[in-house]
Amino acid sequence: MKISKIFLPVFMALTLVISLAQPLITTAENISEKVLRLHILANSDTTYDQNLKLGMKNYLLENTADLFCGKTLKENIEIANDSIDEIEEICKEYLASQKSNYSVSAEVTKEFFETRVYDDFTLPSGVYNSLKITIGQGSGHNWWCIIFPSVCLSACTESISDYLTEDEMELVSSGYTPKFKIIEIYEKVKNKQF
Repeated sequence: MKISKIFLPVFMALTLVISLAQPLITTAENISEKVLRLHILANSDTTYDQNLKLGMKNYLLENTADLFCGKTLKENIEIANDSIDEIEEICKEYLASQKSNYSVSAEVTKEFFETRVYDDFTLPSGVYNSLKITIGQGSGHNWWCIIFPSVCLSACTESISDYLTEDEMELVSSGYTPKFKIIEIYEKVKNKQF
């Protein structure tokens, strides 16, 4: 009997919060459907492995800008899928130039990402399309950026504002606010990230 007295008000309060936050959650989920992220996982957290990850990031971005610039999201995902072998070869070239014998794998997938604050905008947590590169064991801290719109490809001229609606831009431009915490909690529960 006691549990139901506690559960019902908590359930009702949670239902109210979710219903009030639904437009915000919908906006965040729409954003995640318009983005392709690059995600590189280091072998480990040693200084060597973390530096190797950052060097690979630079080498990969320099050698793939012509693949991804000036395309749509759908085209970029198709290109990433069709170019997986080439992308892995670029990564292997870099590892060989650093005298590293780590394995490397690349895949296009959907992944859960935490909220990420960039210089000019904040991406809400959620499930995003991702080009995922795993170095060795892939158990070290990771690095990520946005391939589409081409935020991390300096050779490209696209801007995130070219692809997001006014409401979506208002959310990502607001900085990290309590709204993002509501989205994080909802997305973590929804995607079983606890």
